[in-house]
Amino acid sequence: MSLRSTLRPVLFLAALTLLRASGVSATPTPPNVIVLVVDDLGWGDVSCLNPGAVKTPNIDRLAQTGVRFTSGYATAPLCGPARAGIFSGVYPQRSGFVDNGGGIPVTQPLYPGVLRAAGYRTALIGKWHSAGPLPHARGIFDETLCSPVSSPFIDYHHPKLARNGVLEESDDYSTDLFAREAVDFIDRHLTKPFSLTVTFNAPHILRVVKNAQLIRQDYDEALAAGKILDIPKVPMARPGEAERYASQFPGDTARADTVATIAALDEAVGRILDKLKSTGLDRRTIVFFVGDNGGHPENRSESLPLRDYKWSLYEGGIRVPFLATFPGVFPAGLKFNHPVSTLDIFATVAALTGTPPPTRLDGVDLTPHLTAPTPTAPHDALFFSMSGYGAVRRGPWKLLLAPDGAPALFDLAHDKEEKHDRAAHETKLVHSLTAEWKSWHAPMPPPSQASKNAKKKS
Repeated sequence: MSLRSTLRPVLFLAALTLLRASGVSATPTPPNVIVLVVDDLGWGDVSCLNPGAVKTPNIDRLAQTGVRFTSGYATAPLCGPARAGIFSGVYPQRSGFVDNGGGIPVTQPLYPGVLRAAGYRTALIGKWHSAGPLPHARGIFDETLCSPVSSPFIDYHHPKLARNGVLEESDDYSTDLFAREAVDFIDRHLTKPFSLTVTFNAPHILRVVKNAQLIRQDYDEALAAGKILDIPKVPMARPGEAERYASQFPGDTARADTVATIAALDEAVGRILDKLKSTGLDRRTIVFFVGDNGGHPENRSESLPLRDYKWSLYEGGIRVPFLATFPGVFPAGLKFNHPVSTLDIFATVAALTGTPPPTRLDGVDLTPHLTAPTPTAPHDALFFSMSGYGAVRRGPWKLLLAPDGAPALFDLAHDKEEKHDRAAHETKLVHSLTAEWKSWHAPMPPPSQASKNAKKKS
């Protein structure tokens, strides 16, 4: 990596600062920001990360033109708090948002609001899963088309959504609708900077038809026995499209349906990228693509080769597809192996747009780490907590803490599947990582009352 490449982001921001100070129209204009969030997509369901039965050529384009983060982490193994981490850049535990019953406090700065205050036109399209005011009432979005209430579900067929707070129903397939709305938003904002967040509901299951823990148990037993478990679920794919994949998954119609849903998601990403390219905006648009949490047998997304699934602090629950592109700044085709977090999106966007971030962010600007002659680690450690369980990722090591069992330690550099517990052989490391996690967790407030109430109802 040349010195010129390393300094490029600094020079870009310096040019913007000088132009703004002189009163001259800023050229180049601040970059646009697009964040694409997908729902329950397994790490093994993106072909640039895990080549296999699922082909995602459009999602893979982001890896070709930008960065593929092989150790990208969500802040939680479930939707609500994980998405809060993306929007806020801080651990959701800081506000007591630790399960799907909680919400983002209205006082918490979110990256769309910071960008809007800096003159960006902001929009949210798709799923919203946070208690409290809905997006249109938070004062951070100029346009919204999203869930009419905080919910893990959006109908794929004839979705009911709220446009700027007003309920409406569409005849479109939700994934196609979100792509069309995103393209329309880009078309209407070709000359001024915008921030567009698209939170797809795909490939999240449409309805829960059986207890998730029972589905997981059945799936694990079938997998161990070398059998196929055709999990019952409401079809999610566009009519007739699951049949295209039936031959790839004989006897597993649920998997064929989910793969068709992922294929539609990939097409939607392609439509957005095509619009950027055809308008020339791709050269000045930052694009992030992230999963909100790991996959789950409940909707037949694929976590393999990682261990376990959504709701778990094993890698399959928190390591997610994570890609980013910004031509001329992020190196094209970079495979970045150091751990990163969805917390880092806010800080990175703030730095690249020259927008002052909030005083307290847990995420960091990834740019200097990506553009260094030798890519460097952005974090000393990443922390996780859910339902009494804890985890720390520091370098290649991953410590798991359980409320009623001994800690487990894994060397992810040589054991990505977390099959070999090294705790008994690395006792000093276990003690130091345990103390580190406790120090991080100690100042966190108790779960919010909304979360407690939700637990009582579940």
